[in-house]
Amino acid sequence: MQNLKKLLKSPHIQVALATGISIIVIAFFSKRVLIQPIGYLPASIPPFLMVVFEAVYSQNKEGRFSKPWYWISAIFITTAVVIILSA
Repeated sequence: MQNLKKLLKSPHIQVALATGISIIVIAFFSKRVLIQPIGYLPASIPPFLMVVFEAVYSQNKEGRFSKPWYWISAIFITTAVVIILSA
């Protein structure tokens, strides 16, 4: 149980979970809610933000933009924007 808690505190896992949730939400809206499916390029924006986070975090772990909550909120906001603009 402690290994799981330690694992969930990792910034890499937190951002990966947020990205996975956003991909599932985009897929659900694309398949079930929207009239036309969301394209490949807009759907790839949240995973791209995860890649940018990994690059920023690997360069400077204590920097201002290395905080995972910045990137998690950016991923969720872009997910909402992609869904709204695709409607």
